[in-house]
Amino acid sequence: MNYNKRVTLITEVHVPGPLGGSVTKVPKVYPCAKTSASNDEQMGIWGKYNDDAFKLHIQGIHKNFGSIEYDGVERSVYRKKFHRNSTVVILT
Repeated sequence: MNYNKRVTLITEVHVPGPLGGSVTKVPKVYPCAKTSASNDEQMGIWGKYNDDAFKLHIQGIHKNFGSIEYDGVERSVYRKKFHRNSTVVILT
């Protein structure tokens, strides 16, 4: 697979402090590949066809992120899958 695009994974880290601490967002950039969601996947996940849905194959296994920034837009993660040495994320 050709990982020619870049995605930013945003992880929230809790920093302890004297008044309960704070939450900071730590962005990291990883290589990824974009593919479309198949018709069977769309019907199985949403029960309808969604033309805006796509999948990102991120190189490596990543479990501790909450949101993704792709093409300058921060998106929430709908579903994560782990396949071989990549993380597959379904976005809308």
